[in-house]
Amino acid sequence: MRAVMPSRSTLLAVAGLLGIGGLAVVWWVAGAADIVSPDRIRQLLAEARDHPWAPALVLAAFLVGGVVAFPVNVLILATAAVFGPWLGFAYSALGAFASALMMYFVGAWLGKTTLASLFGPRLQRILDGARARGFMVVVAFRIVPVAPGTVVNLGLGVSGIRPADFIAGTVIGMTPGLVLVSIVGDRLMTLVTEPSLAEAGVLVLCVAAYFALVFAMQMLLSRWRGR
Repeated sequence: MRAVMPSRSTLLAVAGLLGIGGLAVVWWVAGAADIVSPDRIRQLLAEARDHPWAPALVLAAFLVGGVVAFPVNVLILATAAVFGPWLGFAYSALGAFASALMMYFVGAWLGKTTLASLFGPRLQRILDGARARGFMVVVAFRIVPVAPGTVVNLGLGVSGIRPADFIAGTVIGMTPGLVLVSIVGDRLMTLVTEPSLAEAGVLVLCVAAYFALVFAMQMLLSRWRGR
């Protein structure tokens, strides 16, 4: 009798639930030990918001994150948690776009000849195809992150895609997700500092809206490819 292997989605769901459960336990232990508390968190957030170097520090965090391939969504969530949804969105947009542009120009400086000599002619064909499609390739990579952002930005720079196409595709493809992730980050922090069933419901709706947006943009992209 053949053993039934769980699907990848099932494994991801179980892993997500275990992760949430683990975080809940850590939060409960930390709260019981007076390591963290809603008042303490509010105090720390206020201190961070009022720091005169806060915007520069956020920008630096995104630039460093781009170099070390740190997940950009984590930085966006943290920024929104500290500065609120709209100021957090503005800072995150500045940081994310600057980081993407920096790695794009690093890739352009390296050049596709350098990377193709390392990885072979197959990479050369992929890069040529990306350059031919330009703007839509950039939008597609923003909607469907097939690799870490650092790798994507480097690859797009190496491909020879025009800077104008890269900037336009990045802004159009990344902005809707940036807005929703910023709102999720703000709601998540509100749930931590002022826990309530209503706030939990709002957070769930925001997360659902984010995934619905990603799905809708993927469908639009698929229709465009089919033409």
